[in-house]
This record gives sequence, structure tokens and C-alpha cells, in this order.
Amino acid sequence: MIAIVLIATINTKAQNKIKGRVVEQLKDGSEIPIPGANVYWEGTTIGVATNTEGFYLISEPEAYPATMLVSFVGYQTYKQVINEWGNYHIYITSSVELDEVKVKGKVNTTKISAINTLNIQTLSAGELEKAACCNLSESFGTNATVDVNFTDAVSGAKQIQMLGLDGVYAQITQENMPLIRGMSSAYGLNYVPGTWIEAIQIIKGVGSVINGFESLAGQINLEYFKPESAPKLFWNMYYNSEGKLENNLQFAKKEGNWKSNLFTHVSYFDKEVDNSGDGFLDMPKTKQVNILNRWEYKDKNYHIAFTARGLVEDRVGGTIQKVSNPYLVDIHNNLLEFTSKTGMILPKLPGKSMGLLTSFRRHNQTAIFGKNDYKGLQESAYLNLIRQTYISNTNHILKYGMSYYADRYTESFNGNIDAFFSDKVRVDLMTGIFSEYAFKWGESFNLVAGIRADYYNNTEEINCLPRINMKYNPTENTAIRFSAGRAFRIANVFVENASFLASTREITLGNLNPEIAWNYGTNITYCFRFLGREGTINADAYRTVFENQVVVDIETPGELSFYNLNDESIANSMQIDLGYELFKRFDVKMAYKINDVTTTFDGAEKAIPLIPKDRALLNIAYATNFEKWTFDVTANYIGKRRIPEHQELEKYWAESFYLYNAQITKRFRYFDVYLGGENLKDYKQNAPILGANYPDSPIFDASLIHAPINGRMIYVGFRYKIK
Repeated sequence: MIAIVLIATINTKAQNKIKGRVVEQLKDGSEIPIPGANVYWEGTTIGVATNTEGFYLISEPEAYPATMLVSFVGYQTYKQVINEWGNYHIYITSSVELDEVKVKGKVNTTKISAINTLNIQTLSAGELEKAACCNLSESFGTNATVDVNFTDAVSGAKQIQMLGLDGVYAQITQENMPLIRGMSSAYGLNYVPGTWIEAIQIIKGVGSVINGFESLAGQINLEYFKPESAPKLFWNMYYNSEGKLENNLQFAKKEGNWKSNLFTHVSYFDKEVDNSGDGFLDMPKTKQVNILNRWEYKDKNYHIAFTARGLVEDRVGGTIQKVSNPYLVDIHNNLLEFTSKTGMILPKLPGKSMGLLTSFRRHNQTAIFGKNDYKGLQESAYLNLIRQTYISNTNHILKYGMSYYADRYTESFNGNIDAFFSDKVRVDLMTGIFSEYAFKWGESFNLVAGIRADYYNNTEEINCLPRINMKYNPTENTAIRFSAGRAFRIANVFVENASFLASTREITLGNLNPEIAWNYGTNITYCFRFLGREGTINADAYRTVFENQVVVDIETPGELSFYNLNDESIANSMQIDLGYELFKRFDVKMAYKINDVTTTFDGAEKAIPLIPKDRALLNIAYATNFEKWTFDVTANYIGKRRIPEHQELEKYWAESFYLYNAQITKRFRYFDVYLGGENLKDYKQNAPILGANYPDSPIFDASLIHAPINGRMIYVGFRYKIK
């Protein structure tokens, strides 16, 4: 039925409109679109601008014949007499041929838009280069929206938090396709090297129905370097004071119809470091090989892209070799993934297109934490078919389509659990249809309203997920946004809570239902000029209310329970950001955030443990002329957080503390050299592993982490680029 609708809408005609495309024809006969060209009727004020693909759609003149004018800076003005309605493909030519000119300008590395309907913050590659940024988990060091913490004291894994909630409630995608879900939830943040990333888009709130059903707290979308924008050759070497070595080598094929990127990554750490003196390795020995290859084909009608990735990672930790009472941490991950994107642009119908996204993944994981032995295999397929059209004119955009998620999990667990299970198979099938309407009223009001319905095979229920995003610009410098919507996710409790396996807690697992929540939010963005320099103030507040939640209960010492929510679970998060260029090439960024997050644990409402009540950030960045030297300093304040009861603890609120990071970069013509430090004041959690001398006893617990477990770390790196 959907296929019939898709075909029917291709031939839908826009009434009273003249349409076409504005392009430049190159000497080899190929064409490039001209975005932003002015198309208007001579002697009138009726006109439009071409979109990013060069297409235009303009109202018919009051009478025929009429003269159409097309103008764009650096091109000769085009003039043509139009006698009837039709589709006009317009070729414009350069007004003058120039020798190469180099233009130097300043671009903010973090962008908060006053134009987009959704509350989106974009981090560019320049922002990621302000820190070591070895992988995705370290890409948010200069950003206050996403918080990153260690999950435990033995595996080296990190987790993110967003809107006061664990990172599993944020949908993490790669170019709007699934990235971190299922087996990759525990360690997937380490699977994307920072040097591969061209931009990160952080969307607060439920976002768009087109991208899926899972974004309870927001979406984090990664954009890898494209063949057109990537250097032909990029090489990055990194080494830190603890002995970790990383190597990234990337190539780009820019010529021909098929363009390509090859990304390679190798990381190696093989030292026994025990600065805390508790007999446990502060970081596990790690080996990772990660390769991604992408191919792209583009012409005026089609855009086809394929991506293949393979990863192997080993983590070995626990006690050091000379300890008499050994405790082993042994984690292995093998990942194979293939994705594709196929887009079709309809040149005779500007503003209309179709796209198909697919992803196939096989992820095998084994994880041993002492006596807890977990094995898991995820086999997944994903499909998303999207159709875009318009109603009457391009102020009314309609997108619709269907999606399909198929996940098969084969899991085994042996350890501290009330019932051993082996090769337990769970198949999750989610079939969904969606529709989204975008309305634009002048330059001041935008609305995006969508709804999706997803059928889940294991509950045999259809989940209806409405979402709405609105933006109003009272002035050209101010944007006010509101969003509301419902989201749905299926929990994978063992991999998502792997950190708690680093303990002797007895595990109780109930019959768990999917998680469902409503998210509401409002945002104000104000762009200003003060003393001739630009600045931005951004403030927002979000509230997440769970209809059902899988409660992770560690409130009783020695026990870990998973059960469905019986009462309320609410997360409130408020944040304000200020960015300003204090003087030339000297940028200051400040942020403050308050989290109020509570859940009902076995009938008692409590603050969620290990979530800071408040956080603050100050980032100072200075660059000399032509960015030959850049200096970055970041200070983070982490507020108090609740710690669950434990026999080894005397107090159950962790104190607030500060973290300081800094980096200096020297840029040469073809390469950069950088030197930096993290946790410069050497702040560490006392006794991160409770009962470290008795790993078999009921008091052993390495999962209650509320501060850094590693001290001061110095690093040095080298970047080489051939553009």
C-alpha cells in the first residue's frame, strides 16, 4: 500500500508554480547546482532562492509572456522570456574567471542555531581537536550538554548522561542510522575514533519521528568525513603518560564518479598501572583494530553510499599478576557492520525525493568479571524508507515512510544470579510507519509535527508515538522553541549495566516490559553583539516522565535487581550556556546545569544514584593569527551525587569537585603537534574498589564510581594532513 502511495505522489503536480533547477555547466560537460541563486520576475517583487540542490519553485506571473531573471554573485545575470507553465533548467555562467584566492575567516566550532526548528547543537571537527578526543566518549570534554563518566573501576568503559538520564535513553546514530544500541551499549563509545568525525549534532528532546522510536532524552548523530571534505591523507599519532598508543590513518579518493574514504584505527595499551595501590589495574590492557570503508556515488538524480566496518577489541584487567587472590576481567568484542543509503532526487519535481537506509550488524561479546561470565551475540537488520513531497508549495513539507528493526539476541550468563541460563534467544521485531508535516510561516514560525506507530512482536501491541516541535522568532536574533513527544525502547539489561557485574551482588531478573516515556522541553536562544563582538545565550528546561521504566535497583547492599516501575520516575534538567568572543580570537564558553532526577525504588522515591545534582563548565580558547598556535583550557565542576548504601561506606553523598584540562597546539604548513593534560590537579576517588582485598566476599564492589579513578595524565600527539 505504501509503495502505491509513493508512486502516486511522484506525479503530483504543484498548481500555479513554475519550477526547475539552476546549474553551472563545467568544461567537461558535468553540472553543479547553484544554491541560493535569486529567481524572480522582472519588474515585480515576486522571487525565490534556490535550495541546496539548486532547485526553485516560483509562482506563475500575473500574465504571459513574462521575463524571468536569475542572478547570483560572481555569475552573469540570466534572462529568459517565459510564455507558458513548465519546468526550466537554467544554465548560468561565471562573470569572470579568477585565479585562486585564499580567504581566511573565523568560524565557531560549536554552533547553536536560531533557525532550525529542533534544538540542535553542532560540534565541528575543530571543537573535537580542542582535546585529545581519542574516541567518541572523549568528544564532549568541552561541551556541557553531554556528560561522560567511567562506569566502573576495572573495565575502562565510559558512559554518557544527557538530560539527567543514562546514555541508553539518548539515541546515538551515525548519519541517522543506528550506531550504539544492543551489544554496543557498554563499550560502543570507544568504537568511533574522534579523528573520523566531521561533526556531531546533539538534539535535545524527542526529535523527529523519521529517525526512530528510541530517543527518550535526545539524539546524538555523528557525521563522518565525506570524500569531498576529507583530506586526501590524514595521519594522527597519540601517546599518553600511562603508555597508551593510538594510530589513525585515513585516505580519501576524490576523483571519479565513485568517491571513497578509508578509515583505520589501532590502539594499544599493555602496561600494569596501579596508582591507587589496591592491587587492581587502574585501566585494563587494551588492543583494538577498527577499519571503516565508505563509497559514494552522486549525480543530479541519485546519491548512493555504502559503508563496511569491522572491529576487534580485547580488554584484560582485574588484579595485577603478583596478587595472591586474583580477580580476572576479560572482555572481547567482534563487530561486523554494513550500511547503505540510496537517495533519488526528482529534477522535474523540485522539493520531492525518496530515500532508503539499510544497516546490517553482527556483534559478538564475551565479558568475564570474576565469577560473572556473560556471552552475547546480536544479529540485526534495519531498514528505513522515506518519501518527501510538498502540499501546494514548499512551505508545507510532508515526509512519510516505513521502518523495520529486526534484532536477534543469543545470551548466556553464569554467575551471581538466581537462575542460570544458557543460549537464551530473544527476537525483537519492530515494524513502524510514520508521517511528519513541516510548516513554515514566513521567517518567524516553524512547526514540525509527526506521528509514528510501531508494532512490537513480543508484546503484540502497537505503540503510538506523537511528537511536535515548534519554533518562533520574535526577532531575527531570538528563537523560542517548544517540544513534546513520546518514545519507546527495549532494554538489554546485562550489556547496558555491565558495570554492575564488577561486584558480587546477587542478581534478580524479573519479566521486563519495554520502557515508555514522555519528554517535554522549552528553549530560548539569543544571538547578540556586544562591543562589536558576537555572543550567544542559550537556555532550556526539559522534563522526562516515564510511563514504564526498567528500574536498576542497587539500593540493597549485595543485591542487583531489575524490575518494572511501580510508581513515578521523573527527570528534570535545566541548563544555561553563554558563548562570547571576549576579544579577537579569544573565546569564552560558560554553562551551568541542574539535574533533579528521582525514581521509585521498591516503593520509596529516591534520587537516582551517581547522577550529579549540578554541573558547570568554563572553556577558554585563544588562537594566534592564522591559528599558528591555539590554547584551550577547560574547567569542569561536578556537584554532589548520592551513593547507595554499602558496608564499606560511612557517608552516602559524594562531595563536589573540579576537573581541569588543557591543550596547546602548534600548527605548521602540513602538520600539527599538540600537547595536553587531563585532570591536572590529580583529583581521584578514594578507594574506588570496595573490598579490593577480598574479591570473593559479599562486600566486593567496583561499580560505585563517582569521581575519576585515574590521576593526572599528560599526552602528546601529531597530525599530518594532505588536503
